[in-house]
Amino acid sequence: MRVFTHRSRTSVRLSLAIALVASAMAFQAAPAMANHCSGEGDIYQGGGDVVAECHGQTPGRPGEWTVHETWDIYCAAAVGPYQEGDEVEFYATDQLTPGDVEHLGFDPTGEYWWWNVTCWRDGEPAHSHEFAVEVTPPVPPEAIRDVAAARLEPPSPVPETSPPLASQAFVQVPTWLWLDSAYWSPIEVSETRGLTTVTVRATPTHARWVMGDGGGTTCTGPGVAWTSGLSEDATDCSYTFEHSSYGEPDGRFGASVTVTWEFEWWINDVYQGVFGTVDLAAPFGVAVGEIQAVETGG
Repeated sequence: MRVFTHRSRTSVRLSLAIALVASAMAFQAAPAMANHCSGEGDIYQGGGDVVAECHGQTPGRPGEWTVHETWDIYCAAAVGPYQEGDEVEFYATDQLTPGDVEHLGFDPTGEYWWWNVTCWRDGEPAHSHEFAVEVTPPVPPEAIRDVAAARLEPPSPVPETSPPLASQAFVQVPTWLWLDSAYWSPIEVSETRGLTTVTVRATPTHARWVMGDGGGTTCTGPGVAWTSGLSEDATDCSYTFEHSSYGEPDGRFGASVTVTWEFEWWINDVYQGVFGTVDLAAPFGVAVGEIQAVETGG
């Protein structure tokens, strides 16, 4: 958890550049925009101890602080020098809105909460203000994208042919090739960090059919499932064998189909482009025979 600013939330929303707290430890007043911090920080409600390290403006410093020292940083300018019995109290109030995050110039992939600091004197609250604290560190959008992409698992293709693979294809006769049409559909997931949602979509782009006889074809869609009554040219994905598979292991050509999936991504619905592809392959065997002609004499 890192402390980002110790200006009051009211001044932030009114776009005022006036710092409400001046440090008695020679720290300068907070500038108009919130300071980002280097190093880790923690806020302890009990006793008001603060550990943080920021560029230019430091609500605290590494190490344990007494209430007296914490008072000097957060309360002295508004209430006066520390007196015996003075107390400093810290507690979280609510999460920064998208407008708060944008106005302060914070990274929207992080998560931030408003914390209240109240200076108590004579048992009464004498002064209070709020500052922003980072509770979830920002991450590069590409890292969110990669987390989302890792959740995407495109399925492997399941090849279908006509004539069916369980039977036999024939030379010089087109063999229809296809994949289930439901397979040929984009899949996507989203991952959110802070105010940033990254969506990753995987889309099949083409299928490469390697038919085992030295040839093959590339189809830009799933192909057309054969049904009775369709014309021979109704498919957009087929292959014609020139030779039989006689003499091949098990009498079949060792074929395969490989589908390329393309990955695209969006940040809060704004398109970011293509960032990679993955190939998924499935092997299969196909028996190819020759049509025997029978001559009869007249």
